[in-house]
Amino acid sequence: MKILVTGASGFLGRRAARYFETLGWCVLAPAHSELDITDGEAVLSWMRQHRPDCVLHTAAVSDTGVCQREPERSERINVDGSVHLAAACKETGAKFIFCSSDQVYSGSAFSGPHREDEPLTPNNVYAMQKLSTERLCAEICPDTVSLRLSWMYSTEQFENEHGHFLTALKTAASDTEKTISWPCYDKRGITDTDEVVKNLPAALRLPAGVYNFGAENAYDTHTTLQNVFSCMQRDDLLSRLSPNTEAFSASPRDIRMNTDRAAAFGIRFKTTADGLRAALRKVGF
Repeated sequence: MKILVTGASGFLGRRAARYFETLGWCVLAPAHSELDITDGEAVLSWMRQHRPDCVLHTAAVSDTGVCQREPERSERINVDGSVHLAAACKETGAKFIFCSSDQVYSGSAFSGPHREDEPLTPNNVYAMQKLSTERLCAEICPDTVSLRLSWMYSTEQFENEHGHFLTALKTAASDTEKTISWPCYDKRGITDTDEVVKNLPAALRLPAGVYNFGAENAYDTHTTLQNVFSCMQRDDLLSRLSPNTEAFSASPRDIRMNTDRAAAFGIRFKTTADGLRAALRKVGF
């Protein structure tokens, strides 16, 4: 298998590229200087030359704040860049795997867990760009698979890598004089990146379409941590855990995903609480 991984220096792309190499696959991971996805002609030329069997497109401006402040720049990367890759995949016959986001469910009039065929009204620029890209890529390259990913964490940290949920939790827990506070008005899945990566080979075999791809969660983030600490018998952490009642209070968020569609093809994830417990034990928390 020859696979192109865009964004291979990023949080998910780096881990995916490394995992594919352990499977014996030929992994193509060009730097931005080698492949500028915002240049449609350059993308097509590169794809014609290297002919990957499939493309895992993880590159994106994923900071929602940056997307709000710089919508034109993020549009060039998140939308135009993805469209260029989809068009090149269509011409060269490569399978296109587009990494979307659970953020597309933000602003939904429905409660989660959300299903893929639900009407969507995203309320931030990043989410709008992801949803638009899903639809455009499906039109351009009918073999496109869009994976709606959740918030992710990892049990390992690379140099110069941004923090994530697990690092933030460890930092909060390490200061025994402070409370551990997480939102009680925010409901979403939080997924171990290792699980995402190990499910990607199966995702490459999925029929074209959109799939929720991450951990399910029955609770808000504060209650999730309550359950995790309780099951781990960490009374020291439970005593310091306090709900953040300000975040999302004006507009409670529920972007939890229903993963039945992916599960029908044998793709399964631990629940958010189960995954966090396993990850915390792994890092000696």
